[in-house]
Parts: sequence; C-alpha cells; structure tokens
Amino acid sequence: MYSIISLKCVNGFVVTGSDPGKGIKLVKSEIKPRGILFDLWGTLVYNVPRYKREDYETIARKIGRPTEEIWKTWASHSRDAILGNLTSGEERARMVLKALGGPPEVAADMVHYEAENLSGKVHFFEGVPAMLETLRQRGYRTCLISNCNYLTPGVVERLGLPEMLDEIILSCQVKMAKPDKAIYELAAGRLGLPTGDCLFVGDGGDGELDGAKAAGCKVALVAQERGHAYRFPQKVYPYDIRLNKVTDLLHFLPESAPKIPAA
Repeated sequence: MYSIISLKCVNGFVVTGSDPGKGIKLVKSEIKPRGILFDLWGTLVYNVPRYKREDYETIARKIGRPTEEIWKTWASHSRDAILGNLTSGEERARMVLKALGGPPEVAADMVHYEAENLSGKVHFFEGVPAMLETLRQRGYRTCLISNCNYLTPGVVERLGLPEMLDEIILSCQVKMAKPDKAIYELAAGRLGLPTGDCLFVGDGGDGELDGAKAAGCKVALVAQERGHAYRFPQKVYPYDIRLNKVTDLLHFLPESAPKIPAA
C-alpha cells in the first residue's frame, strides 16, 4: 500500500512528489484497469443535511417517544431498505410508527425529514462530471455501485449520472449490497470485464474495499473531506492506491485504457 500526495502518469510511470524540484521519482504503475467501479456517497457526491438533530424533537413529541428510540427503530430497517425490501419512506415510517405506537399522521413528517436530510441537497465533489467525461474519452468503462435505499434512484437521475457512466448498479434495485462479492462481479460483468480488470474507487464505507479486494478488483481509497475514510481515519482500510480527492484518479491512470483483446 502507498499514499499519493501529488501524482501524474507519464508513459506508464507515476511521477510522485510534492515539490517539482525535489524528491521526484518514477514508480512503475502496475494498475492498468479497463473498467472503473465507483462508489457514490462520499466518493462522487455528498449531501448537506437540511435539518439538525434538535429539529427532530417536534416529531418525537408527536410520537411520544424519545428521539434516540425512534432513530434506533428507524435504523433497524436500514438493511431491508438497502436490499430493496422496503421501497419507500412511507412504508418505513408506517412500520416504525406501528412498532412505537405513534399516530399514523406523523408518517408524512418522518418521510419529509429523511428525504430532505439525505437527498434534498446533493452535490458533486468538485470536478467529478469532468472527470467522468475524461475517463470516457480515454476509453475506460465505468460503473456505479451504491449501497442505497429508495431515495437514491431519484438522486442518480436528477444528477444525470446515467448519461455520465456506462452502467448503474443500486443495491435497492439489484437486492445485493457491498461488501458481497457478487455485486462487484455483477458490475464487472455488465462492463464485459473480469473483476481483475477493474479498479474499485471508494471512500471505505460498508467494508466496500474489503469486498472489492475479495472479488479480485484493485482498490483506490478516496480520503477526501466528507467521505468515510476522512471521518474515520483511525480505521484500517485495504487499498492499492490512496487518493486525497477522487479526481486525482485521472493523473494516476494511463492516458488511454488498455485495449480489450478480441474474442
């Protein structure tokens, strides 16, 4: 494993070093993927929550239960939401209110709070659309792999990601999630590639880097602000390359993707 502070790929070599006049060395790049598999949240995009913790107290008073108990009950359904077994915030809210004995009319407030906090204000990290376009021009095949619930398909469409990437795989639609090897194999298969020809790029949440490694992918850890690795630096993450921001990937990769051998 190694960290990359500033880098550039020149004739198959990675030029590293923070000072152009000092400490420059050429390191032969052994990672030459044909396909790039991207995580979504914390890697390509981030969200800005609209409400604060105390704003949920109004909902808690209507339900008559402590906020922590409501959140714990809500979170207990996260796995089902990620795997597509819960298909809407309305369905989830009804289940939570039934378990807690809350009035059904509060469901709309709960749905609004979740939607505004998780998908209301979503932004690309700086330079991401241009990076994806450059990867396409260079001949790389790209796929999104996201662990997500019912809110993310709308976000993906709103941001125009289906036009920027070759394939989109959302856990709530395919009913499998990272770090299950099968979801990486599905992504690589949709690109017409073996996992060994793919580089997975993510911020390290949900054990996604371990899963990518187990599936046979090379791995790039993105340690940019707002991402999982940035927020939890004490954790150990497996990676082949470490990027301070996702767009550094462009400097690392060869100027054109390796050709796919004819069948």
